[in-house]
Parts: sequence; C-alpha cells; structure tokens
Amino acid sequence: SARSHVFRHRHEQANGRTSSIGLEVMGFDDNGTQVLPSRKGNGRGRAVRWAEVVSQSKRALTLIDLAGHERYLKTTVFGLTGMNPDYSLIVVGANMGVQTMTREHVGLCAGLNVPMFVVVTKIDMAPTNVLKETRRSLARLIRSHQKRPFP
Repeated sequence: SARSHVFRHRHEQANGRTSSIGLEVMGFDDNGTQVLPSRKGNGRGRAVRWAEVVSQSKRALTLIDLAGHERYLKTTVFGLTGMNPDYSLIVVGANMGVQTMTREHVGLCAGLNVPMFVVVTKIDMAPTNVLKETRRSLARLIRSHQKRPFP
C-alpha cells in the first residue's frame, strides 16, 4: 500500500505510527504542472531525485511529515524548530475530537508563529453531534491562542 512507503522503521510498520521526520520535494513548472524525476535509475538516492526536480522546476515545495503521537513529541518539536516550516497542517479525526496532542500541536505552532491549517478527517464516520463538538472545540482552541478560525 502507499502508506507502507511512508514508514522507515520496523516499529513504524508494526504500530502504524511514524516516529521519524519524513521529507519529500515537489516541483512545478511555469504552467503549474508537477515536475517528476526521470524513471531511469530508480534506485537513486533521494537527494539526487530532489536535485533533479528542483533544477527543472519554477517553484518547489518541501513537505515535512512529523510524528503526531505523544511518544514522539520531541521529534515533532525538533521538526518545527529546526526545519523552519512556512506552514503547518494539523490533522484531526472528527470521530476522535480534540485530543491532548491536538492541543500540544496547535500550541506549538501558535507559539512559534507558524501559520496552521487544521483538516478534519473521517467526517463520514462521526455522528453529527460529535462532528459539531469537534468543530466547536477546535474553534475554541484556536481562538485561545489568539488565532482566528475559518470554517
């Protein structure tokens, strides 16, 4: 599966949680079409593929995937402080609601002045009342950090 390509360590495969920092580079040409590395030499290292994409692109975007689980908070803090992201995307499961780590991640982004987007997933699995409460809780949490939530 596509998800299996994200995991880099055996324990990540076993428990389904990433513990490391994942990076990927995407490039786009003048027309906004994605620039892909050539297929030849598929075994090439990431740095070589990334250099090829960046050299052929008008605009490049680096995606940084940080761990969300409490156990790997130190890695997430390192990623937010050491990699200096322009934006942050925080994923919240509608059926789970605002959890402790959601609060931590929003607080870190707000404290570091990293603009954030919050995406609510699994809305099809959440009862209507749970989804409404998740959205209300997120809005309150974001406002508590002097940020303005958008619907």
